[in-house]
Amino acid sequence: MLTNNQVAMKLRGLLGAAAFLSALSASSGQPAQQTPPPSPEPQVVTVSARALPISAVSASITVLTRQDLEKSQAQTVVELLRQTPFLHLSRTGGRGGLAAVSVRGGDPNFTLIMIDNVPVNDPTNLLGGSFDLSSVSLDNLERIEIVRGPMSAIYGSEAIGGVINLISRKGDGRPSVSASGLAGNFETWQVGGSTSGKIRAFSYALAASRLEVGEQVENDSFSLGTVSWNSGVAVSGTQDLQFMLRVNDRESSGFPENGGGPEFSLLRDPKTVEAREAILDVQYLLRLSDRWGFRAGLDYYDRDEEAFTPAILDSSPPGPRTLPSFQTSTRFDRLRFGVSNSWDLTSRWATDVGFSIRQEDGSSRGLIAGLFPSDFSLERTSLSFNGELRYQSSDFHLNFGVGWDRSDDFQSEVSPRVGAAYLIGSSGARLRASWGEGYKLPSFFALGEPNTGNPDLRPERSRGFDLGYEQELGVGGAFLSLTYFRNTFLDLIDFSPQEFRLVNRTRSNTQGLEFEARLELWKELRLGGHLTYLDAEIEGTDEPLRDRPRWRGGVRLDWRPSARAEVGLETLWVGPRFDFQLPVREQDRAGGYSTSSLAASYRFPHGIEVFGRIDNLLDRRFHEFVGFPDPGLYARVGLRYRFEFQDRGGGSGSNDTTSTGGGVRPRR
Repeated sequence: MLTNNQVAMKLRGLLGAAAFLSALSASSGQPAQQTPPPSPEPQVVTVSARALPISAVSASITVLTRQDLEKSQAQTVVELLRQTPFLHLSRTGGRGGLAAVSVRGGDPNFTLIMIDNVPVNDPTNLLGGSFDLSSVSLDNLERIEIVRGPMSAIYGSEAIGGVINLISRKGDGRPSVSASGLAGNFETWQVGGSTSGKIRAFSYALAASRLEVGEQVENDSFSLGTVSWNSGVAVSGTQDLQFMLRVNDRESSGFPENGGGPEFSLLRDPKTVEAREAILDVQYLLRLSDRWGFRAGLDYYDRDEEAFTPAILDSSPPGPRTLPSFQTSTRFDRLRFGVSNSWDLTSRWATDVGFSIRQEDGSSRGLIAGLFPSDFSLERTSLSFNGELRYQSSDFHLNFGVGWDRSDDFQSEVSPRVGAAYLIGSSGARLRASWGEGYKLPSFFALGEPNTGNPDLRPERSRGFDLGYEQELGVGGAFLSLTYFRNTFLDLIDFSPQEFRLVNRTRSNTQGLEFEARLELWKELRLGGHLTYLDAEIEGTDEPLRDRPRWRGGVRLDWRPSARAEVGLETLWVGPRFDFQLPVREQDRAGGYSTSSLAASYRFPHGIEVFGRIDNLLDRRFHEFVGFPDPGLYARVGLRYRFEFQDRGGGSGSNDTTSTGGGVRPRR
């Protein structure tokens, strides 16, 4: 870890670089009157109760727009996020293997995953509540917002390290329908269709798809079906109703985690998973005046999973570290109701206040080694109050937030957060800083599993701070950003061999730097790059944190040779990572690797588009975990057809009411 003096030197260097780049921009930029009018600034909905312009956001955030999603030609969220800056997404084996994301060195279950602000983390699984992203396709998604740092002040438990919000597409414009199909190696195929539009006061967007991937290395296959519906209706000039439904159906098989993979597993039986989940959200919005907005929402999340994990042998004959087979059937559902009010107090001051109640029920029926039962059933009721006060001027933004949460069998939790953003004149430079605390309740599995669970576990906690500088240089669309962050995670839940159960005992610290740059090399030719440095430690031990690369970076080149064609090439570099696999304890590190992806599309007249994508373009035989080789080059090509109906006076326009008047965004 860096010493305090070294940290201070890095902060002084960061501020010095900010001053230098500001001066450079001021001296090289054109006069303000010659600058063309700026395009509308993107709005962000995940860091506050209402949509805010990205320049007013103090948090470290990455926004993947609809254009980013479409030009990637990806089929799943995993393919998209693994190349995204400042995230580390790892996958066990081929497509369909466990895909988990780590934000700034935190555990995967420290990141809250949401779909339209509905949390989908499942606390009944043995992963401690982390979410397997292989369950989500890109169907009907409009954009993805990623917030790095504690956000419990807004979202409560699970948002201890960061938030990833998958936001659905809304119907807009004339009604249209589309259909697509693709095929690739590993017996891959996908078919899908969608329709969307706006008819008078009613908007809708419906999509459905089925993706199948055959065996890639050995005993690994994957299928994913998705149906998604999002609609809204303007009841009156001041009232709106919004409705969202998403259903996922996934089946996968592959070698179990920690078992050595296809290269070292002593048994060749695959782990199998069948999971079905449904997400439902209903929102009512009322604009009482130009300064006052009200929202009431009800959402429901349900997940069923059947899984079988074969025995994992540590040696032959089996030794004391051998893990028996484990068969589970889990069920989890979460029902939440919440209301929130948003007031513009003055032209510069605004506040938001919200309340929610949620009921969670989880159960698991397990069988260890085919003989010993491992059953539990738990429920939890939680109350939450949230408040936020914001100040906004032309060049300075300040926000204070606090959340109060109370859950069954746990003491009340208070989660503060404060942030600020400062625009440095007309230089295109921005300084931002944020600090917050977060907490995570123990998962149902950690509390209730009869063999290793512990009902006396305390919540895990975090404190996070970051300081960032961003600069638009005004030359060739150049953009630079540099952020320093530091996190402390407390009361981490760990397994104690002495007590043979889970206990609170460890503390870890992470800190690092995040750098990003973008530049337009030539008309319609853009280059971007990113680099992350992470320093992480567990206090009181020399043992490193698993699957946390010290260095991670990438470059992306986007080219639009014509109005109809797009090409994107990106390369990712990931440094070595600590790992452990039971059959090969002498190999404790997965080597660094690089992988490249190529995506291209061409739009013909009459709504026809040909597209394709190649992952692992150079067919590199790298390992994300010891014993789990990447399947190699993965190519597919497809055809998409879109038909738009003629306008018959139904009207068009966006039905996105999240930023109208005093309208507020659902939080919990």
